[in-house]
Amino acid sequence: MFGPRKSLAFLVLALIVLFGGAHTPALATCLPVAKAPTLSPHPYFMRAGFSRAAIQGPVLLPGRVALSYLGHSSFLIRTSQNVTDITDYNGVEVAGFPPDIVTMNHAHESHYTDFVEPGVRHILRGWMTLKGYPRHNVTLRDMRVRNVATNIRTDMDASGTEIAGNSIFIFETNGFCLAHLGHLHHPLTASHLGRIGQVDVVMAPVDGGMTLNHDEMAKAIKALKPKMVVPMHIFGLDSLAYFTTLMRDQGYVPLRVTTDNFQLSRNVLRRKTVLIFPENLF
Repeated sequence: MFGPRKSLAFLVLALIVLFGGAHTPALATCLPVAKAPTLSPHPYFMRAGFSRAAIQGPVLLPGRVALSYLGHSSFLIRTSQNVTDITDYNGVEVAGFPPDIVTMNHAHESHYTDFVEPGVRHILRGWMTLKGYPRHNVTLRDMRVRNVATNIRTDMDASGTEIAGNSIFIFETNGFCLAHLGHLHHPLTASHLGRIGQVDVVMAPVDGGMTLNHDEMAKAIKALKPKMVVPMHIFGLDSLAYFTTLMRDQGYVPLRVTTDNFQLSRNVLRRKTVLIFPENLF
């Protein structure tokens, strides 16, 4: 027979197994400061050729997110519970298998498509349609996707405005928040910042003209205060170099990588980082 102390120890162990083993990673709110990510190379994802069954491995540990740059402004995001999303889905920059969710920030030919591959569960369009104002809040297992709409200038001198023509999509998983700015055309207001919340990673267009110019984009980054900035929508190495210089002024250190795939984890970054993918993917 077990004594009182051993019986109590076995009871505590049973409770840990019963409740601890059934733990589901919590979604983030993006309101408190989430733990900052770190990077490690992750060669698993390829730009094409994988079936949905293939993405079952390798398994991501809880609290990690796989980020793959597909090109232009499209990224493949995968969570530890194998939820997948392609940002700015256009039918060209694809993963080789249908993701669970596709987000389309702006109704521009290289940022959206009406021909979505079969198997996608949620199609989230980020602009005003006949159905009304773009409002999305979708949760699938350990990923929550929501949006904050912004306007689009219809002329380069900003004399015309398309209301809610773009959306910033926010991806929340395991206490980790990523924001994709889409085709951002104007500075972020206090209202935008409040609805976006505090984010860890920002995917930012750095073309310098078709979206916000470099200086205004740098101000937007400063207001959002992410731990990591991922340039996208890149047109020319000179443009990227100037943006990187502006980020250096804010204390960000460039990290140039040689693959299109990475894992983000919740370990604290030692310094603020600009993640620069290989130029052949731009």
